[in-house]
Amino acid sequence: MILSFNQPAFIPWGGFFCRLLASDRMVLLDNTLFARGFTFVNRNRVKGPEGEIRLTVPLKKKGLGRQKIKNLEIYQKKYWGKKFLATLSHLYGKSIYFERIYKPLARIIKKQDNQFLNMVIEILEVLRSGLGINTPFILQSQTGVAESGITLLIQIAGMAGADEVILPYPSRPLVDWRQFEKAEIGVTFLKFTAPVYPQFRGDFISCLSILDMLFSLGQESTQLLKKSFTLTG
Repeated sequence: MILSFNQPAFIPWGGFFCRLLASDRMVLLDNTLFARGFTFVNRNRVKGPEGEIRLTVPLKKKGLGRQKIKNLEIYQKKYWGKKFLATLSHLYGKSIYFERIYKPLARIIKKQDNQFLNMVIEILEVLRSGLGINTPFILQSQTGVAESGITLLIQIAGMAGADEVILPYPSRPLVDWRQFEKAEIGVTFLKFTAPVYPQFRGDFISCLSILDMLFSLGQESTQLLKKSFTLTG
């Protein structure tokens, strides 16, 4: 069984879904701390008339200190949700694939639930379904493993009965893969090359949210993603 890992992420890019395609299960590291400063956990980019547009989920932070991702709450969700959905309608409303993607997203965004993790997981399920990917998600918090770093990944992999783990290629010089070998778990690195595809308006912009690809190509996105990564030991 092949396992991959990622922090829960809001409308993530293609590289996230390539790891999902290449693995049998993906562990969402919801019990990790929300990063200080810039992070793609609660934001990503789409394409506008003048170039990229960042879409960020506002979070409640005042007086709460460092929070784990599983505990994050959305700040003024109703106001933010209206703005987010209006932005998608404005930018991609003319797409022939718009309604099949937008409608389930709108149902999620309009829910009276301020928990960030709940929203992200539901959105990931919609995006996964839109790409025709069946790989299930596992929440770190459900495993009971509370370690950190490579020890966390090894213990979760062992508990899940994984024979192999997939890690992002940029992490290759940073990971002591021999620790996996000692635990009799193989390591494969996934190298993602952002694909070029027809986009709405203007020059091509690389590495946008998967939403841009889905609104541009529909389910053809899956075949393009399959050609966009290589696996190496």
